[in-house]
Amino acid sequence: AQINLFKAVVSTQSTGNIEMVEKPLIVLFATVGAQFTSAAVVSYGLQKDKTSGDKKATVQIMGVGYDRNLGGFEMDMRLRDYLAAKFTEKYPKKSPITKNKRAMSKLLKEAKKVKTVLSANQDARAQVETLHEDTDFRLKITREELESLFADLYPRIAAPFKDAITTSGVSEKEIDQVVLFGGGTRVPRIQEEIKKATGASVLHKYINTDEAAAMGSAFMAATASSVFRTKEIKLKDANQFPFFVAFHKLILNEGVDVTNKTNEAGVVTGLFHPGDVTEEKLVNKELYYRNNAYPQKKAMTFTKFTDDFHFNVSYGNLGLEEKQAKEFGAEELMRVNIEGVRDVFNQHHDKTSKGIKAHLLVDESGMITVDSVEAIFETVPANKTEAGWLDSVSNFFGGNDEGEKKEGEGEAKTEGTEKKEEGKEEKKENNTTDAKNTTKTDTKKEKGEPKSDKPIIVRENLKIKTIYFGIPNLGDTTVSREKLAALQKIDDEKRATEESRNKLESFVISMKDRLTSDIYVSASTTEEMEKIQGALEAETNWIEEESWGETYKVFNERLAKLEDYTDPVINRVKEMKGREAAVADLKQAFNLTEQFLAKIANQTEELRYHTAVELEQLEKLMNDTKVYLEETSAAQDKLAQNQDPVLKLADLVSKKTALERDLYYLVRKPIPQWYKEKLKKMMDDLKNNGTATTAGEGEKVTNDDTIVEGEETKEGEKKGEDGESKKEEKKEEEQPKKKEEGVKSDDIPVKTEGDDSKKEEL
Repeated sequence: AQINLFKAVVSTQSTGNIEMVEKPLIVLFATVGAQFTSAAVVSYGLQKDKTSGDKKATVQIMGVGYDRNLGGFEMDMRLRDYLAAKFTEKYPKKSPITKNKRAMSKLLKEAKKVKTVLSANQDARAQVETLHEDTDFRLKITREELESLFADLYPRIAAPFKDAITTSGVSEKEIDQVVLFGGGTRVPRIQEEIKKATGASVLHKYINTDEAAAMGSAFMAATASSVFRTKEIKLKDANQFPFFVAFHKLILNEGVDVTNKTNEAGVVTGLFHPGDVTEEKLVNKELYYRNNAYPQKKAMTFTKFTDDFHFNVSYGNLGLEEKQAKEFGAEELMRVNIEGVRDVFNQHHDKTSKGIKAHLLVDESGMITVDSVEAIFETVPANKTEAGWLDSVSNFFGGNDEGEKKEGEGEAKTEGTEKKEEGKEEKKENNTTDAKNTTKTDTKKEKGEPKSDKPIIVRENLKIKTIYFGIPNLGDTTVSREKLAALQKIDDEKRATEESRNKLESFVISMKDRLTSDIYVSASTTEEMEKIQGALEAETNWIEEESWGETYKVFNERLAKLEDYTDPVINRVKEMKGREAAVADLKQAFNLTEQFLAKIANQTEELRYHTAVELEQLEKLMNDTKVYLEETSAAQDKLAQNQDPVLKLADLVSKKTALERDLYYLVRKPIPQWYKEKLKKMMDDLKNNGTATTAGEGEKVTNDDTIVEGEETKEGEKKGEDGESKKEEKKEEEQPKKKEEGVKSDDIPVKTEGDDSKKEEL
């Protein structure tokens, strides 16, 4: 039924053929697939949501019918066997074609093709080249011949559609659309049978039969996820097989009334003794009926159990034929043992028992489970205990018949309520929160009544032990584990074989393409080229004709043998492509080394912290590498491109790595402490020597480095020379700043003569 629901969802989402209105639109999905035939009656409409009160789009399965053994694959197999018989009839001297699996596979492929062609044409021609023992096969087939092969199957097509209509509770006239689904519905005769069974005049074909179920399931998954935002559609599946709950009903002795069983305080407890029970009667009640919508939770209340008990859950009233019943399997599902009942009743001996309530849930997959079982008790506040005792005495002497009414209600819940009452119970249960091993209290709210007058409801969870039926006892699993390990080994070998086969085939195709390029032609000799091409051609023929059934070891061995022929040429091409870049990288390393050595050579001896041995070793390594590059490059230039190289990429990379390692060691060598102290001292000396500044003509330098104008300067001359004075003052102000910036520099001083040159470099 869920697959039919997926189809229904995709009809709503991806087509414009179905519109959600208050009056339900009823659609029958007719499915003829490869393995089975099924029908589903689905309603589309707007229904009021009980929680929000809004009208929401609702898709509901109303009825389902099916035949598990009627499908298109059976037709394909019959047509294949018919073609094989015609081949044997035409070529009787040939060996039996049915023993040739490859030939039978070709016939099955051709049978599917012929069936598709005959769905739109009156005749078709089947033809297979070199079908069996190098013999071609051709045969003309008409639609009448095809239908005669399936003559006994056509009467069975109508049954699933009639069952779906019957279980849905609607008539043929109430069905608005009949929608085809599945590849088998393309056969004209099958379409005629569907029309007869459903009474439809038009069959709708607006669903993509190859994608509808997959798209519907993807939409449902997106709806269930919090990541995606989808159109809100309420989905209701239909239960096809009723669930029954069986338990032993306790028949009490005449005159025993559990509603009047009180304790010493006069509180009605509902407890009775084993001697009060006359007999136990087996009761089997239908809890989830046929076409009951799910997911849904229902509850059953047991009012006469005060000790541990059990109940069974099973399928019932299936209405299956003998063959279908065998396919269905066991009807018994599980036995549910309720434990800890006596302890809970003893714990709440001062409260009135309201029975034991079992909550059973049918989830989205149609699987039934026992969600929880709880004992319910009722008590009144302490200030009302005396009044409750008086009421109990009054009831005992026939003051009113309220107790009898409550007992009748308890019996009805225990033995299974009517469908409307179950719906009310379900609505009530949705507002109840379960917590394991905890005590919960509820209060009934009544307007105008004081808070102290409200009765208190106490709920206690009971222990559940479930025993599932129909599951075989494995016992010793050693044999089973060995079988699973053997199957896993087969799967692993098959996977490895496919991977090895793909590697070999890919290598052959890739190598054939490479050999056509100029660089591979120039990198191989004529003898090598002929040898490789011959090996590749031989591998191609072997893969196409003889490789079937070989293991991954054989494919790996043949690939390794083929690589022995091709590796020399591939390596030469690799060397040719990477040699220029590798040489350039090595020369770049030479340049960096020479720059470093030149910089060190320009340093003063007193400020050089690299040892002479380290520098000599680096210079020697660089010179030796240069000699190697010159000699091997000269030797390489003399070789042809189809000869093995002497200047190899691996050697170039190794030489470059060795040179860079020694260079980076010296570049990153830690600065010793004595070097830092000497450099600091030199900087301090230069700073002290550079503080004095030469004053211009007519100016004098004071201790606070302030320039004062000479007395001999006249006012007129001062105004006339205002521009030049400002320029000179600006230059003299910038001089101390330059000196200070020079002292802060971190550059290493070089050999100079005099303090001025050192000051400049710093």
